[in-house]
Amino acid sequence: MAGEVSPENEQFIQHELEVGTYQNRTEFLDEAVRLLKRRRELERDIQAGIDSGPSVPGSEVFRRLEKKAQDLAQQSSQ
Repeated sequence: MAGEVSPENEQFIQHELEVGTYQNRTEFLDEAVRLLKRRRELERDIQAGIDSGPSVPGSEVFRRLEKKAQDLAQQSSQ
């Protein structure tokens, strides 16, 4: 697959190759694609969270958990 990139991106790629971050252009592009795929996954996860409805503040979650733990402790001591 051949493709052109902007001069700025080409300069960045060449720098990364010169300093040894990547062994070759293919390795660089494979990493770039992997990161773009991960970004898409994160975007989907964020949207799913938004779509799931209103959030509950952490303090409320911990309050509920502490209450549940206390209730369980009382039940087991009876």
